[in-house]
Amino acid sequence: MRYVDLTLQVKKTNRVYKQAEVQPKKNIVMGHVGTHFDIYGDIQVPLEYMQTRGILFDVSHIKDREITLDDIDLDYVKPGDFVMIRTGSIERHPYGSGLYFSQSTQFSWEIIQALAMERVCFIGIDAPDLRKGHEHVEADKLCLRYGTFVLENLTNLEQIKPNEVCKVMTMWFEDPEATGIKCRVVAIQPE
Repeated sequence: MRYVDLTLQVKKTNRVYKQAEVQPKKNIVMGHVGTHFDIYGDIQVPLEYMQTRGILFDVSHIKDREITLDDIDLDYVKPGDFVMIRTGSIERHPYGSGLYFSQSTQFSWEIIQALAMERVCFIGIDAPDLRKGHEHVEADKLCLRYGTFVLENLTNLEQIKPNEVCKVMTMWFEDPEATGIKCRVVAIQPE
């Protein structure tokens, strides 16, 4: 078996880390640094989400438009999956840079809804969000209505074979005060 750590390790010298450190509610803001998912309200992640079937879609060649349903073959997706989508955003722009946040690829509402309605456990992306601005929260909440969490800022997705099933282990520590839950994500692929 081959283990691939998909967790973004953020150094204390990173701009995002430094900005989070000086916030009045530092402990809450720090949950949004690096690999994490956003949480709204009193929601707990089911323990069975810790080990899921994973599938990666590579759409990193798309840079000038939204990711749509035409870009991903939902026939590969099953309820309970961890769907990883490689946009290439974290490879093109360093995490914490202004371009990482402003130039990351967005997802169409149609694909967000379709993945949520498939009742996948996680949608994992190598970008800061599915949608920009206030639509970021709307997209996350839409997914949460179906029990789907959006994991942001994954890394090393280029090491996962596209359209091939793997196992994904996701670990998190819930905090009732947090709005961002830090995660450790590891993909396990057959050799």
